[in-house]
Amino acid sequence: MLLHKLRERSKRDTVELLKTEMTPKERIMAYMRGEEVDRIPTSLSASETAPPLYGVPIREYYFSADRMVQIETALADDFHADNMGIGLGLRTVAEALGAELVYPENSVSYLVKPAIHSFSDIKNMNLINIEKDGRFPVITEAFERLLEKFGKERILGSGLAGPLTTASSLAGTENFLKATVKNKEGVHQLLQYSTDCIVNCCRDLNQKLDIKFMLSEPVASRNLLSRKQFQEFFVPYLRQAVKRMNEFQGTTGIHICGNTKDRWKEVADSGVSNFWIDNCESMKELKTAFGDRLAISGNLPPVEILKYGSVTEIEQGVQKCIADGADNPCGYTLCPGCTTPVGTTKENLTAFMNAAAVYGRQARKGCMPKGMEGYGEVDLKK
Repeated sequence: MLLHKLRERSKRDTVELLKTEMTPKERIMAYMRGEEVDRIPTSLSASETAPPLYGVPIREYYFSADRMVQIETALADDFHADNMGIGLGLRTVAEALGAELVYPENSVSYLVKPAIHSFSDIKNMNLINIEKDGRFPVITEAFERLLEKFGKERILGSGLAGPLTTASSLAGTENFLKATVKNKEGVHQLLQYSTDCIVNCCRDLNQKLDIKFMLSEPVASRNLLSRKQFQEFFVPYLRQAVKRMNEFQGTTGIHICGNTKDRWKEVADSGVSNFWIDNCESMKELKTAFGDRLAISGNLPPVEILKYGSVTEIEQGVQKCIADGADNPCGYTLCPGCTTPVGTTKENLTAFMNAAAVYGRQARKGCMPKGMEGYGEVDLKK
């Protein structure tokens, strides 16, 4: 019946959101306990890219708690995804430490000037003060208001750049990568400083707001970092950050863009609880290799399918994601392979959530959802 409704609505100009039975908090907590839930946990990564969907300039969103609350509320009302929160993203920490950003009217911010000119500058830099540095006061206010409004029905959280990506933003990516060969001592000093800043920032916000954080490390992918560099400059600081963050928030997840297969073992060994991979990698292979140790997330192609795909293509993409990952022993969250692109339509986001409701129906950790009956050769007996 649900599948019939989805296909009928896909023929219309406007796709209507299918109703689900549980609140996001009920769904996530029951799923974690191993109980059957109404649909597979499903997330969108859309906070800073969503404002144009509601006629709000992205630049205005970055500096207004009112706009942040408005956009998060609208996303919750319109799509009923299981995640909520203001993402710190890849640049908020770096900016608070002195990096210079540009804020286009309707595109995400980008770095134009690093925080340090020389690695010797590190000894004169302080750790972040979330009460006054950068955009942290605005973000904190938005979180406080969202928690008051949605805390009973939703689990709020955030994500931020990890030690490696933050360090590369502080020094400038090109200078940072060159220094991994020419000034290893300086790079290690910067990475330790970056790690301390991230852990302290997350700890202080956790104590203030009672929210958890995941790490994002695009610079750690094979596209930018060799295995030798990865082993020397990424692994030790990821392990340290995760160990320290787990002390106050219990578990820590990670997202790495790009190609990562040759370094999955090191990520799994770091102590992370959840690994969100890009759509260029195989969810099925990750599940087979490390699904007994990690929850996994992903990985619908965000541009080709979520932004530019038809309702049918989105439906087929969600089917594949669920078939590849939903029976992961440690759990699975359906989401795009990376950030939801600016310009993704409300119709396509609704189609994504509807497909999750249909094909992810009656999900349970470690099992294929009953909504996948009749799709391919999936095993519903686990």
